Amino acid sequence: MKEFFVIGNQTSSSLSPLIFNHWFKKYKIKARYSYVEVDDIGFDTAVAKKLENKNTTGFNVTIPYKKRIFKHLKTKNVHATQIGAVNCVSVGANTKGINTDWIGYMGSIKNTKIKKSGKILILGFGGAAQAIFYGFSKKKYKNIIVFNRSRKAIKTSGAIRFTKKYSLIDKHLKEADLIINTTPTNPLNRKQTKLIKTSTIISDIVYKPKETTFLKNFKENKKIYGISMLIEQAIPCFHNWFGFSPDVDSELLNKINSKI
Repeated sequence: MKEFFVIGNQTSSSLSPLIFNHWFKKYKIKARYSYVEVDDIGFDTAVAKKLENKNTTGFNVTIPYKKRIFKHLKTKNVHATQIGAVNCVSVGANTKGINTDWIGYMGSIKNTKIKKSGKILILGFGGAAQAIFYGFSKKKYKNIIVFNRSRKAIKTSGAIRFTKKYSLIDKHLKEADLIINTTPTNPLNRKQTKLIKTSTIISDIVYKPKETTFLKNFKENKKIYGISMLIEQAIPCFHNWFGFSPDVDSELLNKINSKI
């Protein structure tokens, strides 16, 4: 039986096994999807052991190892290389890493009307945030600003850019069309929250709980929940492994909603 899994440091609460095992059953695929929970010391050993297992066919990588997985790969696709992070691996003679996080986030906003000139604020700049920035840049959005607690360089096709300090965010909050929180906490204080207009779309990539501490501050705004990105990034992972895209049916959505 083919084996798949998600590896990271808090994967016991991941909904990826639920999603993929639903699809395996639906399409009568002889495979199982589990999780591997590791710490920094055990990560490389755990990956090496899994790669030696002849049944291991593919896996997902989550925080904080989307960069560290590179050393175990033979090739990476262009998106993973440019983003600098991998979240999906195909195992074989040519073990390959790709990034579907950027596809996942862009898929999660497909039903929103955000202009290419709209102001987009990204809070935090870890692996997922870098993928989101890449997605917006690739789709030719022009006004993306990243705020982070420490100064980080942003990979772009043009001149080098850097993240901005949160101390500079207030004036941008007033003008934002979309605000995306990619941190596990709420990086805005109450005063800053009140600067945001009700027409601003609010997004959080954390999916459990569905209504995060950050999202609870915005009762009148349209929201994009983290679970939509999780589902949307899983679809191209499945396609990468099996050659076709799975349906997101009502049964799967009901299973997911019962868990968040």
